[in-house]
Amino acid sequence: MNQPTNQSTQRYRWAKRARDTVAPSVAAAAHGNLIELGGGYDFPDTLPDIVPEAMAAAELKRETLQYGPLYGLEDLRDAIVDYLCQDGITATRENILVVNGAKHALDLACRVFLEPGDSVIVAAPTYMNAVRILNHAEAHFISIPQDAEGMDTEILRDCLQARHDAGEPLPKLLFDMPDFHNPTAIAMSAARRERLVELATDYDFVIIEDDPYRHIRFDGEPVPPIKAFDKNGRVISLGTVSKILAPGLRIGWVNADPAIIRRMASHKSDGGTSPLLQRIVVQLFRNGTVGRHIATLSSVLRVHRDAMIDAIREHLPGTSVYSPNGGYFLWIWLPPQIDADELVRRAANEGVSIISGRLCFAEEPPGSFLRLAYSFSGTTGIVEGVKRLGRAYAAMRSEVGGPTNRLV
Repeated sequence: MNQPTNQSTQRYRWAKRARDTVAPSVAAAAHGNLIELGGGYDFPDTLPDIVPEAMAAAELKRETLQYGPLYGLEDLRDAIVDYLCQDGITATRENILVVNGAKHALDLACRVFLEPGDSVIVAAPTYMNAVRILNHAEAHFISIPQDAEGMDTEILRDCLQARHDAGEPLPKLLFDMPDFHNPTAIAMSAARRERLVELATDYDFVIIEDDPYRHIRFDGEPVPPIKAFDKNGRVISLGTVSKILAPGLRIGWVNADPAIIRRMASHKSDGGTSPLLQRIVVQLFRNGTVGRHIATLSSVLRVHRDAMIDAIREHLPGTSVYSPNGGYFLWIWLPPQIDADELVRRAANEGVSIISGRLCFAEEPPGSFLRLAYSFSGTTGIVEGVKRLGRAYAAMRSEVGGPTNRLV
């Protein structure tokens, strides 16, 4: 008797874009007590109580259990306008499109702007999921290095001018995260933000400003968003409640010129973002939960950041790490002889999940890096996780040798 199997022998005629893009299988953890220091999940202990808001939304079932309006609930669009106003952004309801998280917004922007082979400017390194989405759009990458002020706009200008002088096509889009950048956690200077808008005007491209971490700030004063310098509709600003409330709510937004909003809305294939979730988020904005949650989360994550940096100092000698003023992540420079991918594998065997920096480069990475997240695990888990990582790292380092510890 033939045994059933979940593995098909069928030969499918894949689309070109799907031939080499396969999601990994869900595998059992190699360790019974896996500590998560890789993904940028929210800290479970601070997730908001939304039961009252959910019950109130359920009472409006004629609205919340139907298909949602294409652009989003008017109340939520108005609440987002008010939220943006806190950062000095002037917008109206017509500038706002509600979407299923910021990644959905980036995908829509690709649909309306990019043909296969069009060029997109990204930082080196950049957000790993943006690389995936832009790859699916068959974009050509122009990678620009960063320094302590963010993307190097003078290197970008020289690159753009060289392409112009050579008669090469200029890029259509630039993607970046200016506040507590994922993965480096760098906050771009105000001068660089203003310069990016000038370059977008001079060389005719559109900036996609993805800003999920802006309000998760521990130290220092905020600088205006890139959108604040935009006078001619050159900036598409993406926002989300994933990092300031809860990722499971799946509510994000686009703030852009109405002509862009209408084009992006026409490419939504979801029948309208869930009105039930939208109504919950409207209430969380209106009753002050969003502001209170941001303050609480920022206070907690400051402690997490400090615990992780202290643990790195103790258990990862020979590495460097940038100490950020906010956000979810630390970017770790490894000694050049340590292969990050191999360290990820060995760390999993020790019971800790981390992410190789190789995934954060659109093109060939120039060195060996790790991205660690202090957002999900508590301080005890962070310290134990870095200790486990340190065991894997020490084993590799003993095989190849390495320098003494240095922290920046």
